[in-house]
Amino acid sequence: MSFDSLSGLDLNGAFKIANFSVAGLTVISGISQLFSGFHSFLSGLYIIAFGLGIGFLEFRVPSEAYTYASFLFSFIGRGIFYTFLGISINLSSIFRILAALLVFIIGVVYIGLEAVPSISPPQNMNAEGIAINDEDII
Repeated sequence: MSFDSLSGLDLNGAFKIANFSVAGLTVISGISQLFSGFHSFLSGLYIIAFGLGIGFLEFRVPSEAYTYASFLFSFIGRGIFYTFLGISINLSSIFRILAALLVFIIGVVYIGLEAVPSISPPQNMNAEGIAINDEDII
């Protein structure tokens, strides 16, 4: 199967939709998980925080993000993060099962995209030009 036809396509919109979908599903799943017990409450808080972080990275990439969360700037790192996030969603309702499955599948697709050299990462996953301490450029 040849992916050469994909090299000219602008896939930034598709990546943005996928990342917003993951962010929205994780935040909604985390909120619905808050009221299921103490352990679910704590994991729900983490899931909400991770979902908000993913959504925030679609608007602005702070320089600290590449320093402390550099795995989010590659397809394989983001894919593994999404699969772990999908696994950590509590599966006690049909919505959370579907949300976890969708987040997991998007993660697996991101992992697979690492092996396709003709598809370049979107702009918000590109680490070039991120300023650290207002002087250094990576």
